[in-house]
Amino acid sequence: MIEKINRFIADAAGLNVLVIGETIIDEFIDVSYEGQSMKSICPVYKLEGKQNIQMGGATAIANHLKDFVKHVEVITNNNREIVKTRYVDVNDKKKHVEINKFDTSDFKEIVVNVNDYDVVIVADFGHGFCDKLKINDGFHLMCQTNSNNFGFNRISKWKNNRKKSACIDLREASLQVNKRISNPSEKEIKEIFNYELNTHDLFVTSGKEGAFYTNGDVVVNQKTFKCEVVDTIGAGDTFFAFACVTSQLGYSNNILLVPSLAASLSTTWLCNEKSVNKKTLIEHAAKFI
Repeated sequence: MIEKINRFIADAAGLNVLVIGETIIDEFIDVSYEGQSMKSICPVYKLEGKQNIQMGGATAIANHLKDFVKHVEVITNNNREIVKTRYVDVNDKKKHVEINKFDTSDFKEIVVNVNDYDVVIVADFGHGFCDKLKINDGFHLMCQTNSNNFGFNRISKWKNNRKKSACIDLREASLQVNKRISNPSEKEIKEIFNYELNTHDLFVTSGKEGAFYTNGDVVVNQKTFKCEVVDTIGAGDTFFAFACVTSQLGYSNNILLVPSLAASLSTTWLCNEKSVNKKTLIEHAAKFI
C-alpha cells in the first residue's frame, strides 16, 4: 500500500491544478446545555466563549492538494458571503443548532479554459457561484446536495458539459435517478453512470459501504478504511479532491485507494481544522498494513 501511495505522490508532483467553487466559512461555537425554558418548549444553552473558524468548500479542497501537486490556484468568493455557524456542546461534542448565512447576489461571470491547467476541479455547492461559469469540456465535477438546495442542485444540470470525472454521494445519486439507493449493486452504479452525467469517470461515495468507481464498463468498490471518527464533515470533499487527481492520472485498479485513505484520515479531526499532507497520509496508511 505504501508503495502505491508513493507512486501517487510522484505522479501528482508536477500537476498544475485549478479549483473553482464556493468557499464556505465553517464556524463552531462552544455551548453547554442548561435545561429547558420554563416559559416555552425549547432547550437553553450557555455560550462558553470559544469560537473556531475554518475555511471549507473549494478552499478546503485546494488545501488538501497543496502538498501533493506543483501548484494550486483557486477561483472562489473572497468575502464572508457563505457562513455556516454550528453550536456544539462542549460536553458531548454534538451539534445542536446550525444557522446558515447566504449573501450570494454579487457573484459574477467566470470564464475558464481547462486547457490552461493540468487539472480543473469544479466544486458546485449549490449557492450560485458556479451558475455563471463558462467552461469548456474536460473538467472534474462535484455537484453537492445539502439542506439549502435539496433536490435543486442535481448534477444533471451539467449534462451538456463532457466531464473527465464526476463525484456524487448516494443521496445525490438517488435524486439523480429518482430511485432510493442504499447498498448499490454494479447494475445500479452503471445505471447512475448512464443517466445524464456525460462523464468519462464516475465516483460514488456511500459512507459505510465505501466508494465505487465506474467508467461504464467496469465497476470497482473500495471498502471504508475504518478508524476512530471525530467528524465526517468534509470527508466527501477530501475524497473528491484526490479522486480528481487519480482520474486525471488515468489510474484504473487503484483509482480509489488514495481518495478513500485521504477521506478516512480527514474524519480523525473536526471538519476542516487540518489538511491532508504526504506525511500524515503515509502514516495513516501504515495503520492498515
